[in-house]
Amino acid sequence: MYLSFGGGDHVAAALAEADPATTHWLLLVADRHAAALDALLVACRGAGLTVCGGLFPGLIHGKRALDSGLIALPLPPGSATAKAVLAPDGPRWTTDVPEGQAPQPCSIILFDNQAPHVDRLLEDIYDRYGNRMHHIGAGAGYHDLRAEPAIFDSDGLLADAALMIALPLPVTLGVRHGWRRIAGPFVASRTCGNRIGELNWEPAGPFFRQQVAAQAPDLADQPLFPDINAKYPLGVAKEGSEDIIRDPIRITDDGEVVVLSDVAENALMYLASGDRDSLLEAARRAVADCDAPPSVASCFVSDCYSRALTLGADFDRELEIVSNGLAEFTDAMPEGVMALGEIAANGRQKLELFNKTIVIGLFRRAS
Repeated sequence: MYLSFGGGDHVAAALAEADPATTHWLLLVADRHAAALDALLVACRGAGLTVCGGLFPGLIHGKRALDSGLIALPLPPGSATAKAVLAPDGPRWTTDVPEGQAPQPCSIILFDNQAPHVDRLLEDIYDRYGNRMHHIGAGAGYHDLRAEPAIFDSDGLLADAALMIALPLPVTLGVRHGWRRIAGPFVASRTCGNRIGELNWEPAGPFFRQQVAAQAPDLADQPLFPDINAKYPLGVAKEGSEDIIRDPIRITDDGEVVVLSDVAENALMYLASGDRDSLLEAARRAVADCDAPPSVASCFVSDCYSRALTLGADFDRELEIVSNGLAEFTDAMPEGVMALGEIAANGRQKLELFNKTIVIGLFRRAS
């Protein structure tokens, strides 16, 4: 459900009126309303509502991309929300985590895109549930990538935080990106988390710029974000599926390439590129991969913010393709976020964090 942001009291009243039986909500809020978040949370507490969620650079409502308002998702009975602080030795869960044999077959994971050690969070969740639980998720944050908290619960913003909302609903996933290899492979010969120190045993920053300049000389001296990474991300080789894309956002003074998600040392990487047609075709395939399941109750979309930057005005076309494709077998409207990192696990592959990817999740009514 999309709501305009008319102030905290307005939103709380709209939530209470929309579904009086629901007291727990997941709120996906446009980042332009960050300064008003405290007032919203106060109003929700006053209305007896328990909320959690994140701030995002953009929202998705049907065929529309929006930079204001919020998407409100009611959490059905049987849902369970767990909170974690991300740390070097793994997530510190500050609330109870659903048991490994819990009846929730899926979860929505939200994480602060500027928080460290997101890989440890995903490893911890996978170790707990294996392929028994399917996941969809999104990185929260700001359109200008500023390092401020972007995850919240009813009491306020949480630093270096993540949420796992386990749901008593099965989910079907489609995951695609449409980027293709154009140079490489390169060995990520020195990495630390989301920092690539060396590629092919050379300083990663200059090496990456050389590879981009060979493809597009006019971009040689341009900023990584948003100019270069909109056209030339990096891909991590993955057997049996599309490469996992990594989004470069800056080069440090030490010549490291900082990307939005972790890269394992000695991973094989490629320079990647895509265009309007390949990205839009990926959106079509993501819908097709969902395989038209029956009894769809709702649709959650985690679509990378940098895809929106790359596609520009054609991003509306991507959303139109998704909406029209879903309309062939369900009346559920796609709703979600422009994410800074996308999460998916469909029970056949390990839980992964993606960049520049569209993830479509179709929640089905429990049988």
